Amino acid sequence: MDVGKLSWGVVLAILFLCFFSAFIRNASHAQGVKYNWLGVLLSFSTIGLAIYLVFFRQL
Repeated sequence: MDVGKLSWGVVLAILFLCFFSAFIRNASHAQGVKYNWLGVLLSFSTIGLAIYLVFFRQL
């Protein structure tokens, strides 16, 4: 496994989790804004799966 690619994967995964938690925090405090939570979940899942496959599974 390539150490450089693995370390970039860890960095991107940490950034992804930070952005995800910030979005959830801001969305929960937003008054009068309705989110399509299925779409949000699918979007974040797709990004997370892409990071996992490219950087950790080396596809």
